[in-house]
Amino acid sequence: MISVVLIDYHPLAINGISSWLTNTGRFEITGTAGNLTEATVLMEQLEPLPEIIILDILLGKEDGLGFVPILKDMYKKKKVKLPGILVCSMFEDPFIIQHTINLGAQAYVAKSAKFEELITALEALVSGEIYINPKYKIKNKDKIWTVLTRREVEIVSLIKQNLTTKQIANRLALSPRTVENHLGRIYIKTNTESRAGLVEL
Repeated sequence: MISVVLIDYHPLAINGISSWLTNTGRFEITGTAGNLTEATVLMEQLEPLPEIIILDILLGKEDGLGFVPILKDMYKKKKVKLPGILVCSMFEDPFIIQHTINLGAQAYVAKSAKFEELITALEALVSGEIYINPKYKIKNKDKIWTVLTRREVEIVSLIKQNLTTKQIANRLALSPRTVENHLGRIYIKTNTESRAGLVEL
C-alpha cells in the first residue's frame, strides 16, 4: 500500500480524507498533523518516511507551504526520494495554484473537488506526474513566484478579482496602508508597475 501523511488544520478534513483513502484499500495513513510543529515532529519519528504528503495551505495562522522546504531538507538528509506533495486547499485561484507548484508541490486539488479527482491526482503522483485540473488554465507553470510570501500571494489573488485596496484590507483584516506597503514590495518582486500588470500575471 501507498503510505500517506495528512497535514490539515481541520479534523473533519483529516477524518474524511483518511476514511476515503483507507476504504480504497490502496492507501495507508501513517500519520496526521494539524500544524507545522506537529508535522515536523511526526516526520522525524516516521520510519520509513511516507511516499505522499497531502498538505493544506492554511494551517490556522501558519503557512502550510512553509513545510515544503522543511520536507525537502528532511528527505535530503536521509538520502531518500522526496515524497509526492499534493496540496488540498480551499483556494481555486490559478495564481495561488501556480505558486504552490513552483514551490515544489506536484499536485493541487481544491477542497470543493469530488473524491474521484483526489484519487486521480494521487495516481498522477505515484506515476511521477504533475496534476492540476485543466479548468484552472494555468498560464505558465514554469514562472517563478517563490519570492512572494503567502500574504502577498493572497493580495495578488484579490487584485486579480478586481477588489479595491479598501476591500482587500477588510477581507484580510489589515489596514489600507499595510495593503499598499505589501503592494509596493509585490511590484518590485514581480517586476510590475501597476494593478493591471499584476492582473496579467
